[in-house]
Amino acid sequence: MNQNDNNLHMLKERLRRKDFNKIDLLGTIAILIISKEVFKKNVDASVFIEKNIGEKFPGYVIKSRTLMAARTCRIIINCTDEEIVSINKNLIRYLHETIVDSSENDKDDTTETKKNRKKNENEKLEKWLKGF
Repeated sequence: MNQNDNNLHMLKERLRRKDFNKIDLLGTIAILIISKEVFKKNVDASVFIEKNIGEKFPGYVIKSRTLMAARTCRIIINCTDEEIVSINKNLIRYLHETIVDSSENDKDDTTETKKNRKKNENEKLEKWLKGF
């Protein structure tokens, strides 16, 4: 288990605690949005916010992860307790379905891509050497 998987596991456990509150949600959301390991592209983080919090940001906000995190935190601060519970449930479901499953798929895809790239480079080198 690598460091990223360990951090995601810790975040999921924190979300499942009984005494979960607004401050925990603020920290968890900010960590997820800013983390480049969780969301490779800013657009992915934007889709995450839209699905879980229901807020769609304009393009200039999507270009900055810190701005997305700040706006999301401002939205969460104004949420009621019922909305916090709903967001928490959505977050747990999203982490379980999307991030954990995709991290397993990414590992397989990455090794396959590296092998194919190396094979292609070796074939090019062989053709070049045959030319001499």
